Amino acid sequence: MGLRPDLPTGLVLFGGEGSTDMVKIARLLNKSASEMQLILLCGRNEAVRREIEALPRRIPRLVEGFTRDVPRYMALADFFIGKPGPGCISEALAMGLPVIVERNAWTLAHERYNADWIEEHGVGLVTHNFSQIARTVRELLEPQRYRRFRARVSAIRNTAVYEIPDVLEKILGQYFSPQTVARPPLDIDLGRLDDHLCC
Repeated sequence: MGLRPDLPTGLVLFGGEGSTDMVKIARLLNKSASEMQLILLCGRNEAVRREIEALPRRIPRLVEGFTRDVPRYMALADFFIGKPGPGCISEALAMGLPVIVERNAWTLAHERYNADWIEEHGVGLVTHNFSQIARTVRELLEPQRYRRFRARVSAIRNTAVYEIPDVLEKILGQYFSPQTVARPPLDIDLGRLDDHLCC
């Protein structure tokens, strides 16, 4: 893949549509003195992919478009850089990666708490602006601090999937009697229900 096994590897991901912030991050980290390399998953944003590929190659990097192999790339990485979306953060933490996200006035309201949560749990760093990304990455990779982040990430156990049935049972119990809950309350073709669900 053109990457070196001896260098810390950052995975840059902004969801399936990518982001122009990726170009800024790639450019600044490419200029920085830090010994590191990047995997940049640009999603469906071909303009961003082309712009990153056109940058001079001071540090090793792998640039990909949309992929369903995100876990594979995360397994190759040592840390994550991206938006403070719950999906991105959860996946990075599940793969053992400390995270770097941005929080400022342009951060979506429903994603701001995620950045607070990262700081509260000590699983990564929050920067006010990705223009400071080189300094933030150096801070994250400082050996003692990085070991502390990794230990805290390893201690996180996301059990939400096991809590959902109890939550649903309480909600249904407020609106339906136990006899009603035993059968679907709406006219739903349960065989086609999967077609309407997304994760």
